[in-house]
Amino acid sequence: MSERDPIDLIKDQLNRWEGLAGLHPDHELFKQWQTETRTILEKVFSPKSTHCQNFMALRFREVSVKAFDSPEIDKMNSARYKRDLENSKTILLSAIKELTLDRTLFKKIQTTPKTVEVSLKGEYFISSGMTDPEMRRAIELAFEGSGLTSVCGGDAPRERESLDHRIDQIRRARFGIYDLSSPKKEEVLIELGIALGMGKEIMIIYQKGSRFSEMMRKFPKIEYENLTELTDQLKRRMG
Repeated sequence: MSERDPIDLIKDQLNRWEGLAGLHPDHELFKQWQTETRTILEKVFSPKSTHCQNFMALRFREVSVKAFDSPEIDKMNSARYKRDLENSKTILLSAIKELTLDRTLFKKIQTTPKTVEVSLKGEYFISSGMTDPEMRRAIELAFEGSGLTSVCGGDAPRERESLDHRIDQIRRARFGIYDLSSPKKEEVLIELGIALGMGKEIMIIYQKGSRFSEMMRKFPKIEYENLTELTDQLKRRMG
């Protein structure tokens, strides 16, 4: 498990929030998000805190008994799911606000932890063009033991994958790693734009000496000279 800043953790849950809109309470991605969000709020504020209690009060469905399934019940459940999702966003934004105030106004008597120990689960997206198995291994070593797995399009060559498939991978992933020194830089930039449009967390990496547009300079990046350095820098970025 790794130590993470509570604000970053909650922001990560907010980044994943938008991808839950088209799901339902029984979907595995939603259930994972719900469990992790509750755990984070409990660790940061305590189970009896207002944020945690308000989140636990969200049912995300109107009727849970399968015997009563009908189109009308489905509509009611769908409406409740969307409403409680909006409420969950408000709760998380309020939690971030309290943590920020705690750090700025009450520096000497900070009541919330600076870091919490968490074990992440889920996927991270690896951009196109990373065909070198040693480079892929260097990236995967950085997240070994974190509970995260890479999404690289399976065994099929990335160029044969549809854009819709890549969009779905980016949407599911917690964050993405985008290599600007890749020979397929145009595809990488398209994937990067999709991720930014979804509000996803991104990690831009590039080999020392690579060139990219001035627009890319505003984003945080990881420059590496060799694969060992890349692994180490990704580990540091994850905290």
